[in-house]
Amino acid sequence: MLSYSYIMLLMIFTVGIFTGIGVLYSKGKISTTDDFLTARGSTGTKTLSATLMASFLGVFLLFTPPEAGILGGLPAIIGYAMGVASLYGAFIVLSPKVRNYLPEGSTLTDYAWKRYGKKMYGLTVILSLFYMLVHLVAELTAIGMVASQLAGIPLIHTTLLVGFGTMIYTAYGGLRASMFTDLIQMIFVGILLVGVTAGFIYYGGGTHTIFTRIGTNTPQLLSLSNWGGIQYGLTLCIAVFAANLFHQGYWQRIYAGRNNEILHKSLKSSILLVVPIMLLTGFLGILAGAFHAGDNPSIAVFTLASSLFPKAFIIGLFLLALVLVMSTVDTLLNGIVATFTIDGRRLFKQLKEESVLPFARTITILLMIPAAILAAKGYSVLYLFFVADLVCAGVFFPLFYGLFSSRCNEKTALWSALLGIGSGIPFFVAGKLLWSFLTPVVVSGGICLLAVRYQKEKIETVQ
Repeated sequence: MLSYSYIMLLMIFTVGIFTGIGVLYSKGKISTTDDFLTARGSTGTKTLSATLMASFLGVFLLFTPPEAGILGGLPAIIGYAMGVASLYGAFIVLSPKVRNYLPEGSTLTDYAWKRYGKKMYGLTVILSLFYMLVHLVAELTAIGMVASQLAGIPLIHTTLLVGFGTMIYTAYGGLRASMFTDLIQMIFVGILLVGVTAGFIYYGGGTHTIFTRIGTNTPQLLSLSNWGGIQYGLTLCIAVFAANLFHQGYWQRIYAGRNNEILHKSLKSSILLVVPIMLLTGFLGILAGAFHAGDNPSIAVFTLASSLFPKAFIIGLFLLALVLVMSTVDTLLNGIVATFTIDGRRLFKQLKEESVLPFARTITILLMIPAAILAAKGYSVLYLFFVADLVCAGVFFPLFYGLFSSRCNEKTALWSALLGIGSGIPFFVAGKLLWSFLTPVVVSGGICLLAVRYQKEKIETVQ
């Protein structure tokens, strides 16, 4: 086990560096609420690509793909990567349409409000907030558990330090600070990920030894005909795709792009970079299984590292986890605050324009206190993630179909979504996760398409 004081000092130094970078970069750049929430039309290809990747690549990069590798092998890893690729692919198709339909928008809820009305808007707000809050707590819980495993640090120490350090530059600089620190953080992630991977290969005995051990101890993990792995991969594919469409952090960045061409290039770049990263970290799970380090699949990478690495490489792995969690927490904070702020103006019409920016910053600060405390409890949030995934799977088709059909009204979209969600609940209760995510997609999509076909009334045309 590493020293408590050493890891704490390392965290304080790292968090302090990125907090300073975020504050200094955004100094003098935030004068309006729009600057704070969307940085509208300000971002080029490199920064936008980095921040779109950082929005997804949280500390769970070191937990979930390796866990998929251990439990489902190569098919599960491929399914996970396909889910990520299809997510960015969906944004390539959807985001220009949303921007053209609502150029003054900031988040997905703006689109739901204008395109459908109060009921579909309310469902989108609740679903987006629930998903992002669960994700925020999960990220802080994960880094707290890593620090606890490596150095015996109480979870509350880690969650408060990381949470409030990230909150400082997010509350001060908003989306601009988040995107710039994402760019720096992704450079660090790339360097650290290459170093950690090289360490696993070297200390694992080289590629020949590694593949020999996999072939001897866990050959089923490399089989593409592993039906259990295929089911697990399809489940991850649907869950990742559906849930992240409701991540407001992505939609803020969609509006931050300078134009649709830059947005298109950035999303394609994200696919080309993120998919290999997902495959690589997933393969580390297969490696952990071959080295008998997969008894607890969720922390298999850290268990394997503890058995193979010298202290310097373990510290490098921890730094990778820390930078990953900061890159995601600031994105989630911005997305949640944007939702509270923009939708708060609709609820509290007496809120003056000059009060909106202080309101947004105050919400950012207040939000971190319960999030850090909840994360310090160490609760498993996997069940809540699955609930959010189920609901998202039932809602996404009716919500976005309004971009392609002028006949899809609020009644059609809402009932399609609710019936879709309801169709997945029996499978969810029975523990059949693939069917609980797949059925809502098919049911909500089928009902929506049939209803639209016989719907005569047209509403505002979507370009």
